[in-house]
Amino acid sequence: MKIFACIGIVILALAGVAALSVGGSGLNYWLNKTFAPLNEQVRHDTFECSQSHTDGLVHEIRDYRDQYGNADAAGKTVLRQRVMQDFNSYTCGDLPSDVQSFVNSIR
Repeated sequence: MKIFACIGIVILALAGVAALSVGGSGLNYWLNKTFAPLNEQVRHDTFECSQSHTDGLVHEIRDYRDQYGNADAAGKTVLRQRVMQDFNSYTCGDLPSDVQSFVNSIR
């Protein structure tokens, strides 16, 4: 009889560990599903307003400005669309005056 009690306790302990594991996985899934999109949005907003992103955007628009001067009409249309797409997605403040004036001149 004592052996059955010990086996029962071991089985109950293993079932408890399995239940905690499944419950922990479910909790982890729920937490990730609930809070991961919020965390990713904060990361995205932080990146969008970072100095490195701003510097990269300024460099890219200046490169487009140099190409724009040497492009034909079709090339200017494509470059204009690309600059406007990049410029309109930037919402974190003002860019340097030369970039602003170039964007205003091609609008």
